[in-house]
Amino acid sequence: MKKKAIWSIVLALVVVGVCLGIFFNKRQQALPVKQNKQNAVGLSIKKNEHNNQNDNPESEQPSSSDEYSTDEWMLMGYMAYAHDNYVQSRHIKNNAELVDDVQEDLSDGDLTADKKSNTTYTLTNKFGSVDVEVEDDDVKVTDDGTTVNSKSELKEKFASYSDEIKGMTKSIKNGGNDNSTKDSKGSSNSEKSGNKDSASTSSNESIPNFSVKQLAVLAGFYRGGDESWVTDCINKTAKTKDFTVPTGTMCYGYNKKTGDYFIDGHGDDTTIVDFRREGNVLITKHNDMTGSSVDSSPMVTKKVPLSKLIAKYYSTPQQKAKVDDLANKLLDQQQYHAKVNAASKEEN
Repeated sequence: MKKKAIWSIVLALVVVGVCLGIFFNKRQQALPVKQNKQNAVGLSIKKNEHNNQNDNPESEQPSSSDEYSTDEWMLMGYMAYAHDNYVQSRHIKNNAELVDDVQEDLSDGDLTADKKSNTTYTLTNKFGSVDVEVEDDDVKVTDDGTTVNSKSELKEKFASYSDEIKGMTKSIKNGGNDNSTKDSKGSSNSEKSGNKDSASTSSNESIPNFSVKQLAVLAGFYRGGDESWVTDCINKTAKTKDFTVPTGTMCYGYNKKTGDYFIDGHGDDTTIVDFRREGNVLITKHNDMTGSSVDSSPMVTKKVPLSKLIAKYYSTPQQKAKVDDLANKLLDQQQYHAKVNAASKEEN
């Protein structure tokens, strides 16, 4: 009986010992698991904080200065500076015409742009040179004085013409270095110019076979910057019977000595525009009216793609009808003089 009691006690102690061993073992295993969970949470929070820092919109927002290349800011600053000069000499009426004229001058070589450093340029035309410096927040043009335009003002004036301005940067000389400048999206102007050449070739295929009269009208439009001068002169010629004062009337003719055609607004020499077509380009020559008088103002020669004239003056049904109507009314030189003589005889 005593032996049974002893074995029962021993068995009970063994069971208790095993249970205690299992309990402590599980507790020890639970402690590192709990610590690991804490570490995982800590790493996750730290990672989230890092990501939030990277996702901060303010840290990713480009500055206004990065929106355009330095070359583009320079051109915008120059155009703002030169605006009044183009109003006086070319009779532009808005920023679109200003951009067009500066683009033509760069293409024709009438205006040259030399890049002196990453932020400084010299622009030269027949009247002289100006220096342009692109600063952090503005663009400074220096000649006899200094003109400063903020980048925010320039963006407001010229943002609508960003594609044209990017195209103009290919005309900037870069001291013998690679002239292809990157635009704001990283594409080089050399790549873009290749695309434009393809587009130009495609558009040339659809250029109408214009008559001399139609070209005369387009040359006059281009000279005046808008349609009003030619429209008023031709309509006056068609309606008037009194040619004793022919100022403001118009005809077209052919100059055998130069091989050019011309339109004549019958005023001073500024109303005469010589023109001829070479392939898909219209070449015009006229007085630029920049001097104090007609005699002191130089003659300028311009080469403009017909595709550009079509886009501006002959693309819609209304524009085509207007040009065609004016061309039909436009008198050649012999018809014009016959009308003048007839009016003179009636008066006598």
